[in-house]
Formats: sequence, C-alpha cells, structure tokens
Amino acid sequence: MTKIIKIALDYSHNNMLTLEASSYADFTQFLFASAYKLGKIEAGFYTLDKIRKYDAIIISIPKNVNLEPKEIEVLEEYVRTGGSLLIIGSRGGEYLNRTNINELVRKFGFEFATDEVNDSVNYVNLQKRQLLTNFKPHYITENIKKIVLSNACSLATLGFVEDEKNIQVEVLVRGGLNCWRNKFEEQKGIEEDSPKIPLLIAAEYYKGKVIAFGTLSIFSSLGREYGFSAFDNDIIIANILRWLTLDVNSEGQVITIDLQKDLFYWANSIVKEERWENFSDLINVSLKHFKDNYKSIMNELKEIQQERYKRKQEYKEAVKEEKEEEKVIDLIPKRKKEDLEDIISAIENATGEKFDRSFAPDEEEFTEETKENATEVVSEELPDDLNSLTVKELKSYCNKKKIDLPAKVRKADIIKIINYVLDED
Repeated sequence: MTKIIKIALDYSHNNMLTLEASSYADFTQFLFASAYKLGKIEAGFYTLDKIRKYDAIIISIPKNVNLEPKEIEVLEEYVRTGGSLLIIGSRGGEYLNRTNINELVRKFGFEFATDEVNDSVNYVNLQKRQLLTNFKPHYITENIKKIVLSNACSLATLGFVEDEKNIQVEVLVRGGLNCWRNKFEEQKGIEEDSPKIPLLIAAEYYKGKVIAFGTLSIFSSLGREYGFSAFDNDIIIANILRWLTLDVNSEGQVITIDLQKDLFYWANSIVKEERWENFSDLINVSLKHFKDNYKSIMNELKEIQQERYKRKQEYKEAVKEEKEEEKVIDLIPKRKKEDLEDIISAIENATGEKFDRSFAPDEEEFTEETKENATEVVSEELPDDLNSLTVKELKSYCNKKKIDLPAKVRKADIIKIINYVLDED
C-alpha cells in the first residue's frame, strides 16, 4: 500500500506562504495534485507529539514575530528524531523581517544572511532575478537545467558545529561569478561582490533533513519569468519535497519526470474523476500496459512513422512534378491576340465562313506602331456589311477617322459607334 505523505505549513508566525493565498495558487495546486495530505500549524510548535505526525513542515520566514525558545527546542528535536523542515527566507534575512529565524537554523549548521543578492550578467529583466545553471550533483538537482531566484537573501555555512559527526551541510546552489549583494546594516546598505555565494543549502541533522533558501518568489503564480512555472523552478521544488519526505525503506524508487503541461492536467483530471488513489498509480498502470504490450505498441508506432514518411515523400514528389510542369509551361511561347486574329482570318479565307470574335486586343496592346500599320489595312470606303471586317480593321478605320473608342470595346459596339458617327444607325 502506498504511504500517505503528510506535510504541514506554519500559520502561526505571520507567514506569507499559505494555501489560501492566490499569489501561490500554482504551488497549492501542485501540492494537491501530488497527493500530499496537507495540514496547518496554527498554535505554534510547543508540543512534539502534535507535529511528529507530519513527514515535513514548511516554514516561511516569520514576519515581525520571534520563535519562542520552546518552539526552537521542539523543532530541533523534531528534526533530530527524523522529521524534515523546509525553511524559506526572504530578502534582508531576519534583519528586515524582524525575527529570530537564525536561532533555529544555526543548530543545523547554517544561517540566513541579512542581504539581497543580485547578478550583473545572468538575470531575467532585473538583476535581482538571478538565472542559475550550475548545481552540485544531488537528488534535489536531478533533471534541473535552469532556475531563477528573485529577491533572495543568501545563506552562510557555519565554520564550526559542535557535533560534526551527526551534521552534514551541503551547498547545492550557488550564485554566478558576477553576483553582488546589498548587505543591510543599521545605517545603510553596503554593496559588495559575492561570486559563488550560497543560495540553497541541504542539511542532514541526525535522523532528519533540512532544506533552506532565501526567497518566496519561487512559489509565486504572479510572474512567469521568475515564479513557480519559470524554467525548472517547479521541478526543483518537487525534488525538495520528495527528498525531505522520501522513505528509503519504501517499495519503489522516487524519480523526477518532466511532464508536458497538457498531459499533466489531463492525467490529473482523470485521477480526480476516476478516483485513483494518487498520480503515481496512474503512471505505474500506464508503464505496466506499455511493458506488457511493448512489441505491438512499437510495431504500431513504426507503421505510423512509415506511413507519415510515405505521405511526406508523396507530397514532395507531387510538389516536384508541379514545379516541373510550371517550367514546361513557361517554355511555351506566349501568343498575342493579334496572332489568334490572324489564325481565325486564315480559317475564314480557307472555308469561306465568317466567325464571331469573342475577344478584342487590350487597349495597351494597341500601340502607336500597330495604329500606323492598321491605317494601311482598311480603305477609305467601308463595305456594306461591317461584320465582314475584323476588330483590328474596324479599329484601324476608327483611328484613321479619329473616332474615339472605349477601352476593351467589343466588335458589335464598334460597329454601333461607327454607324452612329456616320448617321447610319
């Protein structure tokens, strides 16, 4: 039976990261879609028994509130005995947020700095949005190529810890070589270069685990350039929660896969509608079906690919033949309307019959040269039957008599115009 993983969010210290906040809607949807059982801690961390039922607790940095000594003691014992914490800081660390979060995290071998980290080269629109591509190999950085952190404070590992045997601290994400930070002091900010500054830390403390980084923006739904859906931000959050809650003795291995968004939403709707136990069951059934029918599925895919290739080749051949036909047509000499008129006249002379012309030379084709030549075609006297003349002869006569004709006029209309001018209509 699949283990139900329980995660709680801290609601007792003016925390900004909550399930109801619309600005973190994508992250909330991800938690529900991942089949985590979610809880809220609204009465503080005063009793170990009440928080021990959770596999992991998410604490976004308290705002204008301190953790009580008793709460720090209970949280340390929670981690020591196998619990996991995800602790999220913010720009300026505990100084700007007026809290004492470092009193807790120093027990795990690190602390939040009172600064804001920027990058003068690798950033998205604003230097405070650092684009990060170099990661230490770890389960959390598996399949991660690029993330962006905005308005983040840095972290610092402690040079000395009392129990090095039971505390292991790793910096998994560092800033680039062009990072600089604004350190917040009592009077004013101090800028200084900070290449390779720590930005995400993983700590193993006795039987428990802790992850910490210095920005809430990675959960945001408000900015596609820097929030939960930007680059691989959603994948690294998924990896963090899995690492924190992973039971190494459980059946199967937890891996990270990058699903297409449309496939994810479709599969998630199926899980809800058909009441699957969780998303993993749907994927496992799909893989089982693929395994059992591997040969037939692959043969079907090959046939589809071959058919697509065949249609593609046929299309290419058809396009090639069409282009060849166009080339042949271009080689055929273009005949003018005058040529067709000559051909019809020759047929009339040979057969003794008269044919009605349904075409007339374009006005622009009737050039000055043709007009001059046309004057020699028709004599001064017109025959009784004007239909016996060609369009060219009629136009030649009109040109000679300075009778204006409309553009692209038909033969019958030319005869009417001539008759009107000669008062014979």
